[in-house]
Amino acid sequence: MLFNCECHSFDEVERQLIKAVRCSLAQARAWSWEVHSKGSAVVYKGPQERCEAVAGVLEDIKLAVKVSQ
Repeated sequence: MLFNCECHSFDEVERQLIKAVRCSLAQARAWSWEVHSKGSAVVYKGPQERCEAVAGVLEDIKLAVKVSQ
């Protein structure tokens, strides 16, 4: 789960999503808009270990994330 914050630009979030989840720019834009408008979005589902790795990449730029089962 990725949470909204006012400390990152859309471009920063999108670049980090592409890096973390290996998604397209279009998908990264859709998620970043969902996070901005709804406050959060599920940006990855999968095995716990991979979810934690994705969260780690997002946290590299201080994005607020939560991994849950």
